Amino acid sequence: MKKITRYWRIKTNELSYLIGFMMVMAVIPIFLPETLLYILGLTFIFIVFSVSWDFMTGLVGEVNLGHTIFIGVGGYVTALLNVPQRFEKTFLSPLATLPQLPIPLTILVGGIIAAIVGILIGLITLRLKGWYFALVTAILPLLFIKATYVFKELFGGEEGFSVGLGRAVAQDTLGKYIVTLVFMAICILVMYGIKNSKLGLTLIAIREDNTLAESLGINIYLYKVFAMAVSSFFAGLSGALLVHYRVTVSPDLFDVPLMLLIILAVVIGGLGSIIGPIIGGFLIYLLKYWVLKVYLVPFIPPTIPINDDIVLYLLLIVIAITMPHGIYERLRKLYLTI
Repeated sequence: MKKITRYWRIKTNELSYLIGFMMVMAVIPIFLPETLLYILGLTFIFIVFSVSWDFMTGLVGEVNLGHTIFIGVGGYVTALLNVPQRFEKTFLSPLATLPQLPIPLTILVGGIIAAIVGILIGLITLRLKGWYFALVTAILPLLFIKATYVFKELFGGEEGFSVGLGRAVAQDTLGKYIVTLVFMAICILVMYGIKNSKLGLTLIAIREDNTLAESLGINIYLYKVFAMAVSSFFAGLSGALLVHYRVTVSPDLFDVPLMLLIILAVVIGGLGSIIGPIIGGFLIYLLKYWVLKVYLVPFIPPTIPINDDIVLYLLLIVIAITMPHGIYERLRKLYLTI
């Protein structure tokens, strides 16, 4: 009875953990240099990447290896809406006369278009069984990358293009930090609310037993498409915000290394939860782009073939062996045994 009481206390306190984390992040800029604030802003965006991927893979159980499609679509849509002149020499030339829209509106449009793409992909692929869905989605980002090269006049090719400093989400680092923190908070709280609603319980039931859920009258296909839409919408929003954060868009938004980093973050943090991907996303992004680059890589002799990616993958192996269900699940179990 004591363990059960503690278990439900953890479940009911998850929201307070999330709010506490966001409050700490709201106060911490007072103590940090501008460079680290900039990296933390990117970390918040990456956390939304991770949580939105986990919404489909961890919550529903469908392994989507093409999540970066939606990140890239959201990014390119907002970028093109901010630089409509790029439509001039293409078959979409009538769009070149579009007026310059407010940045929040272009970000929202990027999320909506990404969700539409997600629904279309889901309608086509979610009837596939087993790993066939994962294999098909893994190929799709490569097609999108190739499209950016073929339609270079529109998408800018390998280098991409800039939306201009005037279209940054904020004009200073602290402003960017605040915007991304608020954005992360809203996205996470919305996905947390869905996960803990009756709709979320239905998605979890589908993950646990497709056959049983279908026998109870649940249209598992439509629910999976819905989950795909939610996942792709928030991925598109965060990809669009990233473009306005760094004021450039390029094919790296679709890239395989980004997908691997997202998977790494969610697996290390813990699949099927909101807090797990937050922990994993926070740790992995800061490890890769701050801790390892500042405190490890500069001190490794050139003769030793080790870089930050190798260290991260070794970390994944260690955690997979010692904590197969992720950091959050291990912490939760430790709390229950106290």
